[in-house]
Amino acid sequence: MTRAAAGNLLALSLATAASVAAQAAEEIKSGKWEFTTQIQLPGAVQSAPPSQTAGGNAPMTRTACIDAANPIPAEAQCKVNQVDRRGSLVTWAMTCNSPRGEIHSAGSARYAGNTMEGTVTARVPGPNGQPVDTPGHIAGRYLAPCDAK
Repeated sequence: MTRAAAGNLLALSLATAASVAAQAAEEIKSGKWEFTTQIQLPGAVQSAPPSQTAGGNAPMTRTACIDAANPIPAEAQCKVNQVDRRGSLVTWAMTCNSPRGEIHSAGSARYAGNTMEGTVTARVPGPNGQPVDTPGHIAGRYLAPCDAK
């Protein structure tokens, strides 16, 4: 083997190893996750503690089992309309039924090891019948493997 061929083989091996490491770093960790969503509802007092805010600004926390194929947990009354995953970045659109009407939401999140950070905007029916866009923040953390079914 010539020096040039050996150099090319080494470069190819290093590039392949770097690519495999990058893909592994971008994977979404399968298992049970805890997700906390904080929505900024219209009329909420921003400086008050969550327990004292007007408009129901309290964070919502839930746990769900996810994996790379299903990285967005959805409640029973919700339908995930679209999911796009590029490495550790996930974007989605979802429709949920509520007593006041349909809620349409769209968001994006990035998974990084045992954590996830994201943003969401929900279009909720307003008191006058006009939809209101409500921004929110989502924080997730890995808890453990999912329970056996």
